[in-house]
Amino acid sequence: MFGGLDYASGRSVYQIHPRKDEDAFMTFLDELAHTFPTDEPVVVVLDNASYHKSYAVREWWRAHADQFQPFFLPAYSPQLNLIERLWRYLKDKLACHRWWNDLPRLQQAAQTVLTGLEVHFHATNGPAFRPLQNFRETA
Repeated sequence: MFGGLDYASGRSVYQIHPRKDEDAFMTFLDELAHTFPTDEPVVVVLDNASYHKSYAVREWWRAHADQFQPFFLPAYSPQLNLIERLWRYLKDKLACHRWWNDLPRLQQAAQTVLTGLEVHFHATNGPAFRPLQNFRETA
């Protein structure tokens, strides 16, 4: 799963791929380019995964330099990447006392959680993960 989070609006974008490699990552970057068209460069915060820095991805960054600026965090510092908090929340929701033996159902559950979520890190009372709808009322 690849994900992007707009820190200001709380909007998240994600894609599920069978593999984490440079092709899948560039597909996700194309989705980001389509989702966040802007006149000024968007800073993309990244960890140091090898597929973030492959030759093909570096060429993608160069081709989209007017739209995106990659910002690589120091190695072994997931606490600096705010989206890691979103991944932890997602894992807590999906893996808490559950075993998934059906990958499509797990992917659907992840999509349900992420689609119905708004994330705010700049709230005065700390980070907030708010469902966009009340799941109890929906059920």
